[in-house]
Amino acid sequence: MIYSFKSFTQFSGAVLLGLTTMISDVASKPLLTNSQSTYASACIEQSDTPERLIEICQLGLEEAGSSDAQRIEMLDRMAWAYVDVDDLDRAHDVFDQILTIDPNAEPGLQGQGWVLYLLDDYPAAVELFRQAVLRKPNAQNMAGLASSQHWAGQIEIDEFENYMRASLALDPEYPWGMRELAWVLAYDGQYDKSHELFTSALEINDADANAKYGLAYVLSERQQWDDALDHVNRALELDEEFISARSRRSLILLMLDRPKQALKDADAVIEARPDDSDGYVRRARALSALGRRSEAHKVLDEAKSRAGESGYLVYWQASLLADDAEFDAALALIRRGVEMDGADHFDHRLHAEIALELDKIPEARDAIDRSLALGPSDSFGQFINAMILIEEENFVQAEEIFDGAIDAGLSEEYLEDFMSALISHGRFMQAIKMRVRYS
Repeated sequence: MIYSFKSFTQFSGAVLLGLTTMISDVASKPLLTNSQSTYASACIEQSDTPERLIEICQLGLEEAGSSDAQRIEMLDRMAWAYVDVDDLDRAHDVFDQILTIDPNAEPGLQGQGWVLYLLDDYPAAVELFRQAVLRKPNAQNMAGLASSQHWAGQIEIDEFENYMRASLALDPEYPWGMRELAWVLAYDGQYDKSHELFTSALEINDADANAKYGLAYVLSERQQWDDALDHVNRALELDEEFISARSRRSLILLMLDRPKQALKDADAVIEARPDDSDGYVRRARALSALGRRSEAHKVLDEAKSRAGESGYLVYWQASLLADDAEFDAALALIRRGVEMDGADHFDHRLHAEIALELDKIPEARDAIDRSLALGPSDSFGQFINAMILIEEENFVQAEEIFDGAIDAGLSEEYLEDFMSALISHGRFMQAIKMRVRYS
């Protein structure tokens, strides 16, 4: 038996008319709303849409008489407006203009650092944030430096957490810093800390869709599916185009035995991200749960042609083949998968399970050792290790490892499988004693 798992709204005519009227009103609104204002002062002081702010600041920069400090302030506001409309190239150019005026200007260093961060150029972002921290050691610069170093692979998790905690000490209500630390800790399996940080972010702003989604993620990783569904539903109420949340909801609904609803969310993810394998995997898993296995395999083939082959896709292709008891084909696939870049403990664990099914015990042993080296706290990996130990006739150690897996959070439902494996090797009394201990 294979156990592994790897974890749009239509507007009515009236609403469309209202939106059209609102857009028309904004477009016809004069750029200067105060007769005493100049474009320069409006750029620096006025709240407006990003598009209008870009236009106002451009006109302000064309006015005569502004000091270098004022020009830097206008350029900073215009650059961030470009970030808001997702024009990172223009934002990059505008922050460069700030650094042309003053190579040590903190707004230019920080802003350019964030643009490079958003472009995933983390090593370059590190250098800019390091300079920005020297000029102004505030929460944003500290967090930008820590996060860039983390994603560049320059610091370990503990050091990253210390830097982020220092950032939050400077500004205890810095929501991005809270969420970034929470997400990194969640990906590292530190769910208690992550849960606390997402909760703190929501205490500051209960309409924070990212923090709501974060709670749903943590709860689903703990397999608290009902609570996770409540939070992910709220995240999607706050932001109906939050595709990552919709993908996670598809998984949660699948785990709650609601595959038809999971399928609808999977289709929405594919529609939004047709070149990403995530939605196809969600759809394939939902179809498999509905008994439509051949369709599920076709969906994953389509994903390969659309998104390209990846370790993630190979994992799920192998998993579905194993579910269909096509173990030889599954083994051939997962052997390829574990050699691909980014192979993680889930990949090696599935490799171990499939090899175990085919009674390839040395191969299963090597695979589970690799899995546990990457994910030592994985309770399910510990369970697979215990099952392999039975096949290696290390019965006492197998029981100890199984007990440790239960302590680490493994469901006691797996006791039946463990006892059956013991009995198949003639270990009747050991199985009976375990049943008594766990009753």
